[in-house]
Amino acid sequence: MPFSESDLRALKAGPKRMVVGAGNSLFVVVESVGKGGGKSFLGITRFPPGGGGKRVEVRIGPYGRGAGKWTLKAAREEWERTSTWTWSKDTGRDPREMKKGADQGPSKTLDDAIQGFLSTKTSLKEFTLTNYRRQLENQVTEVIPATTPLRELEWDNCGRDKVFKLRTHIEDRGSYDQAFRVQKVLAQALDYAILQGWMRRNQTPATKQKGEESKHDPKHHPHIQWEQVPELLEAINLNRCSGHVQSVMALKFLLMTFLRAGALARLEWKWISRKDNLLVIPGTTPGLKRTKKTEDLPHHVPLTKEMNALLKQAKQMNGHLPYVFGPVREHSRYPHLDPESPNNLLKGLGYREVLRAHGWRSLPLTAGQEVLKAPHDIIQRQMGHLICDKVRKAYDKSLMLEERRDFLDQWCKLLVKNGLKI
Repeated sequence: MPFSESDLRALKAGPKRMVVGAGNSLFVVVESVGKGGGKSFLGITRFPPGGGGKRVEVRIGPYGRGAGKWTLKAAREEWERTSTWTWSKDTGRDPREMKKGADQGPSKTLDDAIQGFLSTKTSLKEFTLTNYRRQLENQVTEVIPATTPLRELEWDNCGRDKVFKLRTHIEDRGSYDQAFRVQKVLAQALDYAILQGWMRRNQTPATKQKGEESKHDPKHHPHIQWEQVPELLEAINLNRCSGHVQSVMALKFLLMTFLRAGALARLEWKWISRKDNLLVIPGTTPGLKRTKKTEDLPHHVPLTKEMNALLKQAKQMNGHLPYVFGPVREHSRYPHLDPESPNNLLKGLGYREVLRAHGWRSLPLTAGQEVLKAPHDIIQRQMGHLICDKVRKAYDKSLMLEERRDFLDQWCKLLVKNGLKI
């Protein structure tokens, strides 16, 4: 005989939670005595419909009469309306969404998640935010349309297949590392959608899984050995590729200061203190690799005799500009030297596959210790590396400027000894 109202009333709470079938995948849940012994209705189905669907539990509500409660008849009618062979089947949506009122109004889309996520990232640096926007609005939506309903991106709705398609599309261009970066940002955008209640919890299809690795084989920037430095300095002095004078000066200054090219190109005259014989680069300068939390920390470069001699030459050419190194071309995309200029000059000198501007930074750290016997901590401070140890980061406010000045004096003299001409 079918399960009846009298059968339901006859159910008694015990020491353990009890689930009793009421027909058509509707169940009565009787809580344990320890939890009050209350009764409620629960529907169990599979979504998406079919043998491959995942078990889904849809809570209907507590048993009883009155506001917010359900009789057996009302619960059956509600389950019939909610279950996969009615509303869920017609809409292709998880039956739990109907209980949340998700059938009211249009479904949220991938674009809603993207724009909402980006709007919360006001603390990011402009460059990072722009990069996120390009990854999401260009690379993601090139494969997954921005109008895609978020419910179609849930893991249970084959959203993982769409993510694999996106990643494969990027990897086919040889951009293996970029593929995982895009996937990671997409995961953040979908996590935002979950926080807003637009997607179900634990349904993000872009989350990196255990054992899932990138095909990218990271390589360090090409760099030379100390024994090759005299040959490099000779090539720069001769300038056989007829590199622009601004590029040559900037590259020489880079060799002496081992600044990153992004910060080097943006150096301004007002950052130089003649009184202290010091160059102080604001922490907000691109190329210093500061985060929002550390951009209040400037980078200090004690000026040496050799640096000042080069700056004097630059002043004669660019004294009318706010920047130490001016643009090479009249219609440059930058008001200062293009950050790519040092690398372009190295390529012109025949070092395309041998040395990059960033790769030069390994020379002062290596030769600084082996040749000059300088402490690695002093060299790393001069490289612009911030203290990583949490305790030291909180309490150590020292700059060690005198020690750094001594190291740079020795370093510049060593370069001149090996052929650098100012």
